Parts: sequence; structure tokens; C-alpha cells
Amino acid sequence: RSSDLDASGVSYWYRVDPVCTYLFSLLVLYSSYGTMSEAVHLLMAGVPSDINISEVRSRLKAIPSVVGAHDVHVWALSASKRNMWAHLTVSAGADSASVLHAAQRAAADFGCDHTCFQLEGEGTVCAALHCGPPDVAHDHSHA
Repeated sequence: RSSDLDASGVSYWYRVDPVCTYLFSLLVLYSSYGTMSEAVHLLMAGVPSDINISEVRSRLKAIPSVVGAHDVHVWALSASKRNMWAHLTVSAGADSASVLHAAQRAAADFGCDHTCFQLEGEGTVCAALHCGPPDVAHDHSHA
């Protein structure tokens, strides 16, 4: 039909198609932003959004014989699998097995399946290793 052509003989649909493609791509970007954002956060080992590191640290410090918690990390490996690690400073004579079990129970309450806790004696500073003196806030959010 000649009414679908402009003066140079090009179909009006030829010009409309790129505009529709552009609008559709904007719709796809808008609708997939949340999913892509979550995927990047997961790939960057980010702290799950429902985890408050200060709350985790306080919970760990509330364990009997624990006098400090530092180098606290929580990250997700998938939507349903989380890891936690922390350095726990314990008082002299602390029962390490009961401290570890209590820490693992606390981690489970935060939904962490796999844990790694390092127990350090009171007065020990692991600054020579990398993490600084006890109770210095330097947790990483990876966000």
C-alpha cells in the first residue's frame, strides 16, 4: 500500500521498529534490575540484606566467656546458603567447646549453615596477622 510509505518510499514501520525496540529494551532493563542487582550482590559475597553485622557481633559477644568479637563476616553463597566467620576473644580458662557450640547456635539463628570461628585468648592481638585489635569495627559489607 502506498499510504504506508513516506515521500522517499520507505515504510513508516521502518522508523517505528527501532523506537519500539528501544522502548522494549528499557522495559526489560527496568523489570530485571532487581534480579540483576541481587545476582551481583551475591557474586560479590555481599552481606545478606536481612543481616545486621552489629547485631551479629553483639550476639556473639553475649556468649558466656566471650569478651570480644571482631573480623565478623557473613555472606551468602546462594539464596539459601550462608556462611559466617568471626574471631572471638575468650577469657582465660574458657571452655572452647561450649563457646564454639554457642557460636554455631547463634550463627544458625541468623541462617548461617557453615561457620568458622577463631578463638583467641584475652590479651591476644591478631594485628600481626591482619585484623587489628579486638572490637575494632572493620567489617566488610561488599555492597
